[in-house]
Amino acid sequence: MKVAMVSEHASPLAALGGVDAGGQNVHVAALAAEMGRRGAQVVVHTRRDDPGLPQRVPLAPGAVVDHVPAGPAAPIPKDELLPHMEAFAADLAAQWREERPDVVHAHFWMSGHAALMAARELGIPVVQTFHALGVVKRRYQGEMDTSPAERIAIEKEILRRVDHVVATFSDEVFELVRMGGARGRLTVVPCGVDLDLFTPDGRRARRRPGRRRIVCVGRLVERKGVGNAISALAALPEVELVVAGGPPRAQLDRDPEARRLRALAQKAGVADRVELRGRMGRADVAALLRSADAAVCVPWYEPFGIVPLEAMACGTPVVASAVGGMIDSVVDGVTGVHVPPRDPERLAEALASLLPDAERRAACGRAGVERARRRYGWPRVVAATLDVYARVVARPRRQAAGGVRAASDPRRFALVPSGADHLASLRDALAELEPDVERLELWGERLADVLTAGGRVLAVGNGGSAAQAQHLTAELVGRYRTERQPLSAICLHGDTSSLTAIANDYGSEEAFARQVRAHGRPGDVLIALSTSGRSANVVRAVEAANALGLATWALTGAEPSPLADLCDDALRMRSGDAATTQELHLVALHVLCGAVDRELALRIPAAPAEPAAARPPAEPARRRRALLAPTARSRQVVR
Repeated sequence: MKVAMVSEHASPLAALGGVDAGGQNVHVAALAAEMGRRGAQVVVHTRRDDPGLPQRVPLAPGAVVDHVPAGPAAPIPKDELLPHMEAFAADLAAQWREERPDVVHAHFWMSGHAALMAARELGIPVVQTFHALGVVKRRYQGEMDTSPAERIAIEKEILRRVDHVVATFSDEVFELVRMGGARGRLTVVPCGVDLDLFTPDGRRARRRPGRRRIVCVGRLVERKGVGNAISALAALPEVELVVAGGPPRAQLDRDPEARRLRALAQKAGVADRVELRGRMGRADVAALLRSADAAVCVPWYEPFGIVPLEAMACGTPVVASAVGGMIDSVVDGVTGVHVPPRDPERLAEALASLLPDAERRAACGRAGVERARRRYGWPRVVAATLDVYARVVARPRRQAAGGVRAASDPRRFALVPSGADHLASLRDALAELEPDVERLELWGERLADVLTAGGRVLAVGNGGSAAQAQHLTAELVGRYRTERQPLSAICLHGDTSSLTAIANDYGSEEAFARQVRAHGRPGDVLIALSTSGRSANVVRAVEAANALGLATWALTGAEPSPLADLCDDALRMRSGDAATTQELHLVALHVLCGAVDRELALRIPAAPAEPAAARPPAEPARRRRALLAPTARSRQVVR
């Protein structure tokens, strides 16, 4: 896939810490590099701000940075770049006529403006990530907002015209919908963190003995809230604040914000405990975060916030403003603490409670590492972004969905439903299934944990449900949609010799239970299917699985049943018709298989399929994760 990224002011090659160089630069650089590693051909178009720069500079294998001539080849504040976007767009259009990308991904509103101008006549799909919205900036900064007056109107036009918008956090989606965005063309893909660089293990910056340390990292602009952290320090004796960001250390005396912060520290009587270190390299930032007792990220507003992720990945608890993306990334009471923005007193209270509590800080640190690794690694973020591209590129070749109005329940006395009635009933039932999709996707995530740790799925059912059970195990052992490793799954009626022998010797009710005792191991998963939820042999199989420490899940019909009551979790299909219930079971199983494959793809980059003879034998798993252990059973039934 050929990808053109447009990032007009935020070059992935720029040194971080300047007024206009921060999280967006990191985001674009990491996306492009990881996409190139996965085989995409990526060109990042950014404005030339130095006459000495070559037109193209390699960024990573498969990714290059293209310097676009637009305005003077010199640094220009981003809020003054709008008049140069027509020239920027003209250069993009000329390049794309020569080498057409499959998709354009614009970063920031002016990039979207230029990308749409360039792609208009070429028919190239455009994906937009705003990174920050003018309406939010105006809300929080008021008269201090230096954005062009046209910004909000242009953002609304971009939202109307682009093929898809990738938001970076959930609150942004609400803002975009309020601006007129179509929910079906919005996808949330968070920013990521470099999990190779930001780790709990590694070099730690030196610190003064006898003092607690809090750290702020980011650009030196007033809205980042460093001044609030300095004000809070007055109520925190024996605590030092180290600030990384801004110009190089030698140039801090000439930086207006650095001078303001130093004057504020002097006025608050904490100047001896505030250190501004200026711009730092990424490895040095990681070492500084590891040395901190807490990272303080308290901007007035924040489009996403990569620094909290970096701190979490280093095992450092985060005290963060409850704004923007940090509402999603920092879990209050788990990986850190939320505080109101622009409230030094509440910030001081939170730090006064957290800093002396070593056990609490350690727990937050461990949880932060786990969350960063599970949710925010760049391979996962890039896989989700490429999925958006693939859907957008394919969209013109797909038929429109066409809204067919759902019919009311078509039940007729004792007559068998007609084909039309059957389909109408199925449409109603599918709509009822939608609220359960999130739980099925959670099942898929947990199955991915179990199966990649060497665990196994057992599936059981009778009649049509037996066919569904066998369908599930075939998709797992083989593949559902994408190439991946085979996964261990056994359908318990598949071995007809064992099935008939057990039924003959021990009775039909033991036909599945005995096989569970033979094949099941603690931590494995048994999936039981029954439209009635009352099949005695299936119920006995679940009882055997519970006794052995397997996780047990069920797909059943609408009525309460002993099967649903016995299982750790169960989905009751809301159709009263057995045939429709089985059809819903198949849909649910496909959602489940898709969730497993998607989770594996987000965790592990897909590799080309190898001939069977060339595949090396898999190493045995050293340990088994216990996410679905019986001690965690909720016995929850979705109704």
